[in-house]
Amino acid sequence: MRVPMEWLKEFVEIRVKPEKLAHLLTMGGIEVEAMERLGRETIFELGITPNRGDCLSMTGVAREVAAISRGRLKQRKYAVPRGAGKLLSLVKVSVKNRGRCLRYTARAIEGVKIGPSPSWMAARLAACGIRSINNVVDATNYVMIETGQPLHAFDLAKVRGGRIEVSPAEEGRAFTTLDGVARLVEKGDLLIRDGVGPVALAGIMGGGDSEVSHSTKSILLESACFEGAGIRRTARRLGLASESSRRFERGVDPNGVLAALHRVTELILETAGGTPTADWADVYPAKALPKRIALSEGLVRRILGEEIPAASIAKLLARVGLSSGRPVKGRVSVLVPTFRQDITRPIDLIEEVARIYGYDSLDGKMPEVRMSPIVRPRFMEQEDAVREALAGAGMTEAVLYGFVDERTLAPFAGHGPLPVRITNPLSQDQGVMCTTLLAGLLDVARLNASRQRADLKIFALQHVYHRPAGVGPSDEPRSLAGLLTGRRNPEAWERSKERLDFYDAKGVVETGLEALGLTQGTIYQRGEPPAFLHPGRFAYVLCGNSRVGVVGQLHPDVASKWDLEQDVFVFELHFDLMAEKSQAVATRFRELSRFPFVQRDIAIVVEERIPLVEVEKAIQESGVELLDGVNIFDIYRGQGLKPGHRSIAISLRFSREDRTLTDDEVVAAQQRIMAELSKRLKAELRE
Repeated sequence: MRVPMEWLKEFVEIRVKPEKLAHLLTMGGIEVEAMERLGRETIFELGITPNRGDCLSMTGVAREVAAISRGRLKQRKYAVPRGAGKLLSLVKVSVKNRGRCLRYTARAIEGVKIGPSPSWMAARLAACGIRSINNVVDATNYVMIETGQPLHAFDLAKVRGGRIEVSPAEEGRAFTTLDGVARLVEKGDLLIRDGVGPVALAGIMGGGDSEVSHSTKSILLESACFEGAGIRRTARRLGLASESSRRFERGVDPNGVLAALHRVTELILETAGGTPTADWADVYPAKALPKRIALSEGLVRRILGEEIPAASIAKLLARVGLSSGRPVKGRVSVLVPTFRQDITRPIDLIEEVARIYGYDSLDGKMPEVRMSPIVRPRFMEQEDAVREALAGAGMTEAVLYGFVDERTLAPFAGHGPLPVRITNPLSQDQGVMCTTLLAGLLDVARLNASRQRADLKIFALQHVYHRPAGVGPSDEPRSLAGLLTGRRNPEAWERSKERLDFYDAKGVVETGLEALGLTQGTIYQRGEPPAFLHPGRFAYVLCGNSRVGVVGQLHPDVASKWDLEQDVFVFELHFDLMAEKSQAVATRFRELSRFPFVQRDIAIVVEERIPLVEVEKAIQESGVELLDGVNIFDIYRGQGLKPGHRSIAISLRFSREDRTLTDDEVVAAQQRIMAELSKRLKAELRE
């Protein structure tokens, strides 16, 4: 906004030089972007922030100058011009949407003489960057610059039907504005209508059919307060920014509307003559009242880091027109006038205190913040340990959506409880919360397969959501799930034909359990398989006596639903349950023995029905104290074995911490283990 200094002096006493005033305004939050001299006149180019619509006027800038320079604000009172006749005999005013038009005033003047404006008025408007048109239009622009209140003048003879109505457009139509451009008005745009059709885009620009011209004899003056959001929306869509819309968008004081109408009436009578009506229309259904906001000196101290007493706070705020009573217990109750629509919270008042007190007067210091102990999320250490272990095993973590399509959960219906439905889903594909992570991992596998990435090892560790009883509050436990498919070593040419199998998935599960310290009490149990897994190629995972999950091959029928043609191996574990068990496992450190260990390999023949976990369990429970480790490294089926039997190769490791083992001790330990296997599993030593 361009502000001539001589014009500004009519509203405030200025006792400093222009350069000093420019510095004070800038430091007070009203940036002076440039200074221009036209003869003896100094013009400030002000950068007004969007929240300070009150400063788009001489009176608003004058209040700021008075506050920051301690100059005296000159209170100007405008007389109410007297007139003759009733407005209703000329035009009837109505407002159909009072939420969009907060206040609407109008007054008519008959017998005006349209002509050039006085030189002083034209010069001042030119200094503000506004072109002179005629004495009536210039008067409306002049008062707008003075008060910040946009105004408009209609040729009363062109107002058809003796009516003025403020209402939203009911349908799209073309409307020609004052600049001669036909614009498409959409449904909902706020219009000023006469008895036939629209005569102005409310708050933006008048229409060409009702503009004031040299033949105009009578005028209808409009001074109104329109809702800013609607004006902004219409102006942006039409690309029609005006001085009027600029002010309405930032907020106009509804209590200043009528005073501006009287002021422009007075000015037009001075420059164009005529006789105004004795009365005026004023549609003001909900009167805007000043707000009260409480502010404490403690809050000011916390935000600004400065000890400013409540009494001083009240005096600082009074300089910008924010009055308050006597402080009570360090608090002031501030009355915010309606022209300061940017002040709605205590923090806004603190900003006013800071800029009037002076930003350069505030001591630069770091804010005092009380540190509270960091509360680590539950199972954070366990999550980190599992993620690191699985990444080390060649798995890649996937982050899945919490919302899924209910149809993708159908294959896993018996695997989890009922899902939580979304009341207002973003789309049909995200209608429920996920009860299992396997559906999301299969979506990832399908996407990768469509991009020719058939070799995949992925896992996810995140929350699932369900309602155990179908109603009531939902549970949100964490789940650990993984998917493996394709080649085991795609980059190794000599082993590139090896395919991932059940034991690879089981190995990943064991890696995760080992990271939690749960390998000792874990067994893999057969049983009735879930419907989504391949019968005979799965196992339930048990930690202690609790079933914590399942691992196995995805049923081909389920894999085909995701267009996956090769074997897919999956696992899903109840992470929270495992993490709880992990917390109960005491961390132990075992020093490496200084004495060498002895490793012996044996091969036993057992019935095919006996699971490997039973073989390992029998060895662990044989009571051999020297046993330090068991590793099953090969399985053989075929020629040389009885039908229904298989050969299992086992590596046994023996050691002592106090001395070197003798050969006789190792042989005796090995024989005891073999005897236990024979007794419990009817195992035979394979020669």
